[in-house]
Amino acid sequence: MAICRTLNSPGNSDSCKLILFDVHAGRELARWDPEPVSVAGYEFDTDADLVHVVTEEGDRAAYDFTGRLVNATEWQRARIGRGDLNVIKSAIELAGPDAASEDIATILQGLAVACSTDADWLRARAFRAKGELLEKLDRDAEALEAYESALLLDPQVGVFRRSEKLRRAVGGTSKTKPPRKGRLEKQADQFGMKHEVIELEKGENKLWRSAAFREWTSIENAALEHYLDGGWSGAAAEGGLILTVIKAASFAKLAERNADTYIEALYAQNVAFDEDRYAISDLLASVRRADIGQLRSNWALISKRSGDSPAFYPGVWWDGVEGLFKALGNERLAAIADRFSTAPYDLRAGWPDLTLWRGDEVRFVEIKGPSDSIHASQARLVRDLLTPLAHHVTLAEIKQAT
Repeated sequence: MAICRTLNSPGNSDSCKLILFDVHAGRELARWDPEPVSVAGYEFDTDADLVHVVTEEGDRAAYDFTGRLVNATEWQRARIGRGDLNVIKSAIELAGPDAASEDIATILQGLAVACSTDADWLRARAFRAKGELLEKLDRDAEALEAYESALLLDPQVGVFRRSEKLRRAVGGTSKTKPPRKGRLEKQADQFGMKHEVIELEKGENKLWRSAAFREWTSIENAALEHYLDGGWSGAAAEGGLILTVIKAASFAKLAERNADTYIEALYAQNVAFDEDRYAISDLLASVRRADIGQLRSNWALISKRSGDSPAFYPGVWWDGVEGLFKALGNERLAAIADRFSTAPYDLRAGWPDLTLWRGDEVRFVEIKGPSDSIHASQARLVRDLLTPLAHHVTLAEIKQAT
């Protein structure tokens, strides 16, 4: 006997199949869609005409030679216990208000495992699934709490309207209604961000401008012009500027071989050579000691290839590096770098569109157009880095000037 698993090939009828062969007879016995799990290996029991698919965790799915899963109940309970969302969601679909209490308890235990995973996107979907189960059980207050947890992890998880409906049902109605908040303002409230509205002139092909005498440009640059007119300095470079400042400040003298190495790789020690595996404590100590001379010297290397800006952050310029460093100061910059060092690859993404400064005041501003929404990486960055450090974060909602 032999078994193989085909590769993923969307649109192909042979995609992601388990196929069982009788090698001696030279024929295919069966093919079927396997359970979506990571497989460590296969074991045959020819006496019982079974093939066992063994997962990396040691769970076993037993199929007969027609492709029928013969230990479905045992398999389902094992996978639910592992926090397998695919199996949990299938169980939730079958559950109803009259489901056995032990079955509900089993699903909730599995959801607790799924809700404790490290991946935010997976946790968000686990909390969504938990909310869906609790809602089916008419436990609306608990369902709302689960949905809100999902939205904090990923605003695009798909339960915003459902959570609003439950909030009204749980909270009741009030005779005096406060002014109704828009979707983006509610998202700003969720993440502790200030919300403000900026009116810009809208042109063709997604171009905007802050005033009639300005050139048409991207929505981010038009918003930046609005703040520059208000006395701020700044850049529309997302995380490019702050990450460049961290890199330039993290080394007393940056090695030329690291001129184009991403700072997240250096902080994660994801490098090829031992001499490039710097201790995080040494990098942070350098940030605390850094001065403009050090930054200028390292900037010369970082921007050397393209002349005026880093090869991978073309919107970053020396004036911005110098201005942001002076505004933040060593201790605030070191605090950001320290937080960044805990998860460099996660926290490299999601930085607000604009970084602004005026004196020693620094603001991070996320620009959202009419159809935009906060993304999971942005939510994580605000929640895990900017908010704990008490930075001023604004969600600027762009509306077309009338």
